[in-house]
Amino acid sequence: MNLFDFEKSLAEKREEKMIDLSDELINTKYEQGEARIVTEQGAVKLSLVRDFFLASNYQLQPKYQRRITWNEKKRSKLIESFIMNIPVPPVFVYETEFDKYQVMDGLQRITTIIDFYNDKYELTGLNKWSELNGRKYSQLPQKIKEGIDRRQLSTITLLKESSKSLSQEEEMKKMVFERLNTGGVSLEDQEIRNALYNGPFNELCIELSKDSTFRKLWMITPDVGATIEEEMLESYDDAIIYAKNKLYRRMYDVELVLRYFAMRHIDEYSGSLSLFLDICLRKGNLYTSDNLEQLKGIFEETIKKADMLFGDKAFCQYTDVRKVKKWTAPQKMIYDVMMLALSQIDSINDNYDIDKNVNLLKNFYIEKETEFDGKKQSKSDIIKRMNLLYEFIRKSILGE
Repeated sequence: MNLFDFEKSLAEKREEKMIDLSDELINTKYEQGEARIVTEQGAVKLSLVRDFFLASNYQLQPKYQRRITWNEKKRSKLIESFIMNIPVPPVFVYETEFDKYQVMDGLQRITTIIDFYNDKYELTGLNKWSELNGRKYSQLPQKIKEGIDRRQLSTITLLKESSKSLSQEEEMKKMVFERLNTGGVSLEDQEIRNALYNGPFNELCIELSKDSTFRKLWMITPDVGATIEEEMLESYDDAIIYAKNKLYRRMYDVELVLRYFAMRHIDEYSGSLSLFLDICLRKGNLYTSDNLEQLKGIFEETIKKADMLFGDKAFCQYTDVRKVKKWTAPQKMIYDVMMLALSQIDSINDNYDIDKNVNLLKNFYIEKETEFDGKKQSKSDIIKRMNLLYEFIRKSILGE
């Protein structure tokens, strides 16, 4: 695998130092407020949630927040909880500067309430209040609306006094976020990475996941029926537009970008893939802006080659699907080795016959069925598949 000089090693040495403190020093540490968070509690009337959290001094979706994943049934359950006055977990907010805040945890609840008041969805799947199913906020009986308007969303604000430096601030936010999300809907690996290891390289992976060719080849298509108000666009990013896509919703798309950069270090791969991706992300966050520009260029160039040669079948496999040979949806196994193989090819023309290439690729998968059956996933198996694809492309497609 051809690597840039700054990529040459992904090896990471981490030493854990145990500090043996006496009880007296431990007590002093506690009394001085070290590693202790300063909080302030409050509450916001539901009818005021929109104005409160969309104010200029609030950042609704900081980078460590997960993407919007709640469907209408789950949103409706939250509204039903307010109708019944069932306690709802508080929203956690962090004070970045005096009177400037980020929402750390609770984005789903906030957007659910805002969208409900804006008549963006109908209640559905309610049990205790099933007679309200199919109704939007404006269609509710007056007494029900008045009851909802009286309810409050609790807030807990982590005050700026909780941290004394930028590094302390980042560490505290990551620590709190990790603990807040140990229950409820389990976070996926990339959602955790996004929260704990955010940095320049992580942001590059997010940016590249929006590449139009990448989205095309992974079938990450927008919901044509989705609408979003202009003043909320910056906060929501494109979360609403792509929320129904499984790859987008749980940040699998970002993980796919990270996988490519990690697989470039396939020779160093061992043990857990998840841990390997963690190390790659932490290492990448230390790269310079010039380094990141080089990585961005190689990713964009490689994904373009895949599209130019094989179109929407670039990451698909021709194999048995329920005893019938056909093309599958895009596969990670194929994506990994296809991207690695194409990275080793310097350049291609833009006048290839995609239909002809796809037919050759189909025959290749039939011939190499054993190597691509997915049963073998060791490092040597991945390298073998990459080399097979590389030779196929070089000889059968490029005619070298």
